[in-house]
Amino acid sequence: MASEEEKKSKPKRSRKDHPQAIVSRFWDRFHHKTPGKVTSIFPRELYKTIDPDFVPASARVRNAAQSYEDARTKCLELVRTAVADCESTNSKFCDPEFDLEQDFFFELDDCLYGLERCNCADESSSDDEDEHHHPKHGEQSARPKSKSSRSSKSKKKPPHKCSRIKPANRQGVLACTAKTRPQAVHRIPWIFENPQFTVDGFSGSDIKQGAIGDCWWLVGVGNIAHRKDLMDKICVARDEECGVYGFVFFKDGEWIPTIIDDNLYLHTEDYGASDEIYDSSGKKTRLWKKRYQTGSEALFCAQCESENETWLPLLEKAYAKIHGDFEAIEGGWSGSAVEDLTGGVTSMILSNRVLRKEKLWRELVEVDGENGEFVFGLSASGPSNVDKKNGLQLNHAYAIIRAVEVEDSKGVKTKLLKIRNPWGQNAAAGLGEWHGPWSDGSKEWTHDMITKLEHEFGDDGVFWMTLEDTLSNFKWLHRTRLFDERWTVAQHWTSTPVSWIPGYLQTKFLVEVEKEGTAVIVLSQLDERYYQALEGPYAFSMEFLRGLARPAILGQARCSNHDPANRAINCEVYLKPGKYEVLPKVHAERYPGRPPVEDVIKKYATENPRKLQQLGMQHDIAHAKVGVLDEDEVHIRKKLEKRREKREQKRKEEAENDMAQAMEKMQLAMAEMQLELNKHERNKMIQDMAEIKEKLDKRIKKEGKNSKDDEDEEEEETKAAPSNKGAAAAPGAGKNKRRNRRRRNRKAKEDEEKKEEEEKEEENDEEEDDEDDSDYEDSEEEDSDEDSDDDDDDEDEDEDEDDDSDEEKLPWNPVCVMCLSVYAQDKGVTVKVLGEDDEEESDEEAEEEEE
Repeated sequence: MASEEEKKSKPKRSRKDHPQAIVSRFWDRFHHKTPGKVTSIFPRELYKTIDPDFVPASARVRNAAQSYEDARTKCLELVRTAVADCESTNSKFCDPEFDLEQDFFFELDDCLYGLERCNCADESSSDDEDEHHHPKHGEQSARPKSKSSRSSKSKKKPPHKCSRIKPANRQGVLACTAKTRPQAVHRIPWIFENPQFTVDGFSGSDIKQGAIGDCWWLVGVGNIAHRKDLMDKICVARDEECGVYGFVFFKDGEWIPTIIDDNLYLHTEDYGASDEIYDSSGKKTRLWKKRYQTGSEALFCAQCESENETWLPLLEKAYAKIHGDFEAIEGGWSGSAVEDLTGGVTSMILSNRVLRKEKLWRELVEVDGENGEFVFGLSASGPSNVDKKNGLQLNHAYAIIRAVEVEDSKGVKTKLLKIRNPWGQNAAAGLGEWHGPWSDGSKEWTHDMITKLEHEFGDDGVFWMTLEDTLSNFKWLHRTRLFDERWTVAQHWTSTPVSWIPGYLQTKFLVEVEKEGTAVIVLSQLDERYYQALEGPYAFSMEFLRGLARPAILGQARCSNHDPANRAINCEVYLKPGKYEVLPKVHAERYPGRPPVEDVIKKYATENPRKLQQLGMQHDIAHAKVGVLDEDEVHIRKKLEKRREKREQKRKEEAENDMAQAMEKMQLAMAEMQLELNKHERNKMIQDMAEIKEKLDKRIKKEGKNSKDDEDEEEEETKAAPSNKGAAAAPGAGKNKRRNRRRRNRKAKEDEEKKEEEEKEEENDEEEDDEDDSDYEDSEEEDSDEDSDDDDDDEDEDEDEDDDSDEEKLPWNPVCVMCLSVYAQDKGVTVKVLGEDDEEESDEEAEEEEE
């Protein structure tokens, strides 16, 4: 059996094929003939009737704060418009783009789940599977394990729909169980007795994670929550009476505004939603609402520590809206969250690679300052089969909210970090907080230290660690640099095919700096979180070299193999005025579990058109960058070109047909003329022959008369001379007869020669016609031979494809959309893309400068 299977698995080979020919043919079929990427889920014509200004103007030089000001202005206008509509209709605001109430009532689940879903009959998953998800590739999305199940008398079964993401680098999933699915939707005034957007301002200690696995994002919020300036930039405007709230977020190099209503998910269903009840007085309903559906504890998603504070669940809802659903924000890195909230640039640093701890400490002490340049987060990563380490939850994110150096009574100085778990509390068995030195209740906490650090023991998710213990127990440091109005950013988007063999691309970026100083160079790709399931089967990781415009390489930036997120990579460098090249290198990896975009569109255009419309528009907007090749326009251009070629070919064929018909008519006319000419010549010849005959007849008659006269004379002579009766006839008469006979023979011979010449001319004409016909037939035979050769080639290719039927069917066709952004305190900084032609020109310019 084994030998037969091996024989079947081996591809068939022709003995005539050279090994190199087989290899070349394999790679020829392996790569797509026309590399390209789906950049438009829907044709561009559809958007002309919807919003002609949806394309973001991203490729320009601007102040780093200018993009935010534009988004803030638009957000204010959206809120004002919504409030005016509410006043005119005397009704609260309802967000039609993210309507939780309607989505929940009709069990559409488009606000909860992404595009790809499946039917799950088994809804009894274990607590570990449902409440604690370990995402792929080490992303942070752990949910808190509750010490006891939340009290709920809900008997309503969740709908059959749930999200089960394929194992192809998805961010996270929402489990399909009654514990993790919302059971009701209500507005803020109904849920909270005394709702307030903030109570004593924003604070990281306010944050408590809900049923969504977005701890990475909550850590990012916790990192900046103490910075009122940063939080006020995000929370732009609101009207709590109308229930409309406006926020801005940073997405793919641009600030974007969004508004939401105040509907929120609840853990517990309404009283009587699944059972027939009798409560005419409403007492039982009020008691149920008070116990299970009132205050922050009743919320399904993130919640504030205060029972009446609302800023966090609303901010989380707005963040989920711009991504399409709550499932899209599960799993990630805290540094990415800070970038989305601040527009900063995050570097991921392995804790065991820190070069100078003193430099790191100088940056850490700024985290709780009002104007600090840096924000830090932590990730505790570990094997998938291990979920805790010294009390810390692995595959989970934590926030650094303070850094301070303290001195004890003996004069010993210690560098301490105040760290917070976004759960806001410990899980079962105290899991979630540090259990080593300086943990709650440890011997290091003297009365003096408690007073100095203002620390309170309790199950609040806050704990302290030394810098050394932090670097030893957390794998990643997320360092985010923030930018203010002093910084200018220049960026340029482009798209490029990626070869199967990785290497530095021919597409390069040219950076020109006019002012000396620090620059932050960022190479990023589109954030696929905004259009999950439409990202295609390829994932990309990047690195780049930076150097002077020609010779030297100044440094290199690359993503670590331990950093699978790799949404962007960056480096900080001190640049002098001049021109610098950035050489990108992109690695592509194909995931068999991810279907091609075109297959997803065909499937969900009928299965879930509403969700496809939502994510499809987000996909198209993300790809509508200046500098990115619009494949839809290219396709339309090719179609128009083909139509133009067909029209030209048709006109050419019509002209050729007209010419052929004209030639045929002309040939017919010439043939008729030839016939007329031949007829005329024949008639003339007949007439000439008749005239000749007539002349001959006359001559014959004349000669005959003369001969008769001669005969008469001879008779007379004979009569006169009987003695000469037997003598011979006169010699002159015989000569005349012979002369006439020769003339007649000569004339007949000339006529025959003339006739033969005419017949030869006709035969030559027929031969020329036959040659033309034979040439045409030969050309047809050659064409048929070429077609047969092509068919043979196609058959050979089909045979090759059959031989390699076990190999990957889809050809290699990755195209990466990337952007180079340069932040500098230089208003004259510029970025542009260099192709092969531009590179040759820059080489010539460099040579001229050297000369």
